[in-house]
Amino acid sequence: MHLGVRATRIDRQARQVALDDGQVLSYDALILATGARARRLALPGGEMARTLELRTAADAEMLKAGIAPGKRLVIVGGGYVGLEVAASARALGAEALVVEREPRILARVAHPVLSDFFTAYHSKNGVRFVLDAFVEALEGEGGQVTAVRLNDGTRVPCDLVLIGVGALPNQELAEEAGLECDGGVLVDVAARTSDPVIFAIGDVTRRPLPLYRRMFRLESVPNALEQAKQAAAAITGHKPPPPEVPWFWSDQYDLKLQIAGLPFDIDDVVVRGDPASARFAVFHMKGDAIQAVEAINSPAEFMGGKLLIGAQKPVSRERLADPAVSMKEVAT
Repeated sequence: MHLGVRATRIDRQARQVALDDGQVLSYDALILATGARARRLALPGGEMARTLELRTAADAEMLKAGIAPGKRLVIVGGGYVGLEVAASARALGAEALVVEREPRILARVAHPVLSDFFTAYHSKNGVRFVLDAFVEALEGEGGQVTAVRLNDGTRVPCDLVLIGVGALPNQELAEEAGLECDGGVLVDVAARTSDPVIFAIGDVTRRPLPLYRRMFRLESVPNALEQAKQAAAAITGHKPPPPEVPWFWSDQYDLKLQIAGLPFDIDDVVVRGDPASARFAVFHMKGDAIQAVEAINSPAEFMGGKLLIGAQKPVSRERLADPAVSMKEVAT
């Protein structure tokens, strides 16, 4: 293990990796696990102190140090990272305002039923939302941010700004080595790149999803673990691991959101349970097969849905919508 150094160049012909301290390492197999970085916004004033992203442990510590009772936090981006931080801020007594460019939060990653539910739940807990708006500039004094200015001219005083607008894959090392990249390092079902002895895993990759017949870049812990198993099996000549249904989670307040699958090519959705009870699930359907499920405080629906997605087994929409019918019965 070499700590405190960076890989600067891959020589594929010599099968060597150069490090920034002058060392050169030879390899028979190479795995790239360079991850992703927070997407930054080119905002006037964006270089000021107390303007943060949340990607590393250091980012988390800086954010934690800045959140306290009475502090005013502006969150740019209404995705899961922004909402999780908003929930934590309210729990710690800080004010939280979320600015989202789209007409609803979670617009790119969740069904409107879920967006409406989280908007109402966060609002009940004191989070404020400004939708259909974007930050035009950051203002400050003495090199520290003191306000955000929105596109309609509104000025919002704040003590801290969190930018949460997605992530970009750290694919530069792979690109410079001539590996195929397209919104991530392209890999196959064994996590192998366009070079047969170089593999890539995790957030940096754009990988096949056979279940959905497409390539996609996933950002999740389960995905990184699955690809690690794929690469290890390929390198050691072992049987590949069984394919997994992509899954994700988010914890906000006393809510546990669990997601399985991806809502590609869907016809409509089936809502099981009552959102007002904070215990329900949204099933994304393609014909009579489930493509994805978003489950709030509903572990049985998450687990049952995940199994049915993997099996692509037809289900009755009427039985699926009825909470009185167990998920085990839905599957029969």
